[in-house]
Amino acid sequence: MATDLSFALLAFSSLVAIVNPLSASTIFVALSANQSPVERRRSVGLGLMTAAAVLVVFAAAGGTILGFFGITTHAFKIAGGIIFFGIGWDMLQARRSRVKATEEEELEGTTRDEIGIIPLGLPTIAGPGAITTVIVLMGQAGTLTRSLAVYGAIAAVLIITGAVLMVAPLLLARFGQTGLNVMTRIMGLLVMVIGVQFVLDGLATAQLFTSN
Repeated sequence: MATDLSFALLAFSSLVAIVNPLSASTIFVALSANQSPVERRRSVGLGLMTAAAVLVVFAAAGGTILGFFGITTHAFKIAGGIIFFGIGWDMLQARRSRVKATEEEELEGTTRDEIGIIPLGLPTIAGPGAITTVIVLMGQAGTLTRSLAVYGAIAAVLIITGAVLMVAPLLLARFGQTGLNVMTRIMGLLVMVIGVQFVLDGLATAQLFTSN
């Protein structure tokens, strides 16, 4: 039971750190500058539904996709850990990671009539980092209880993200960009540590350091 709880906490902390609702909120404020409150709520709803669909599909079918391309779980853990470390490094410097959304994608998003699906849902919320996270976590799960914990983490993180996005203008006004950057740096350190752990787990699973 304790081990399952530890895994559930790992799943939640990994996903909330990589999605980074605070970073998503600053992007959303820029994208929705010309929207009415009703339009912003609609965009948040569409973004969350898009992200949920993408993450659930990759959580359920990620192992099958890896198997189709002949990619082992430990190789994906190592690659995912490296991606995590890079994203965390960008966050540690309060720099927006291009893995989530480039400036060009955000600029294109401001000209769209509907920003909820793209670029808010994908790739701002459910970007490559979040997709990698759910695939790696499902590969580590091994039991039904832990698999359900991953889906629970997805739901919890999306609920938190939705709540943050709904009050994004207030957060920006209350804490300012500097305050949000400080919190982003703290989460960036967590993402880097999780990335290193994923790499170590991948290397251990691959048994690269076992002696003959």
